[in-house]
Amino acid sequence: MGASDGGAFVLGVLGSPRRRSNTGLLLERALAGAAAAGAETELIALRELDYASCRHCGGCDKTGRCVVPDAIQQVHEKLRAASHLLLASPIQFSGVSGETKSMIDRAQAFWVATYRLKQPVSAVTGERRGLFLATCGGGDTRVFDWAKHTVKAFFNSLGVRYWDELLEPNTDTPPPMAERSDILAKAEALGRRIVTGDESAGPGGQAPDA
Repeated sequence: MGASDGGAFVLGVLGSPRRRSNTGLLLERALAGAAAAGAETELIALRELDYASCRHCGGCDKTGRCVVPDAIQQVHEKLRAASHLLLASPIQFSGVSGETKSMIDRAQAFWVATYRLKQPVSAVTGERRGLFLATCGGGDTRVFDWAKHTVKAFFNSLGVRYWDELLEPNTDTPPPMAERSDILAKAEALGRRIVTGDESAGPGGQAPDA
């Protein structure tokens, strides 16, 4: 887990119900860009894992570690090990997908560690950067703003800076994402930039404030 040679480890978390969905394709290309920049990469598809939503049991209150023994435990270990994080989710009912939201709710353990126990959640040195990739079928881009509040809270609990984003509306309209070479190129460029730390205004736009 993590880059064996001490280089960057970029983790991609896919919250789509389908692996090769619109957001799945964006995430694959972003990870390809990160790999081209020299990072070790890994993709976790949440839909393929068996895990429960947060049960608010308070089990993490004293340790900052979730006590529920399911697949989220392996996700948490990857999140701790990641140098940088790519989170991809379709917009569903003006927010992130159910798979994504359940995973984020289970990050209460990280919130406890960061804000209550004042403990680092990761041993990674240097800035940890986060990229949010999202798509929606329609043209109302306000839905991205609503989803971003949740994603930023998640990143903050992990000690990850909300570094940039790629938010694509109108994906129910042809052509399919697989044929949108310009958008896929933006995702790949962002994957490279998150590894190099290039803060210039790139394909994803000016890096937003956390």
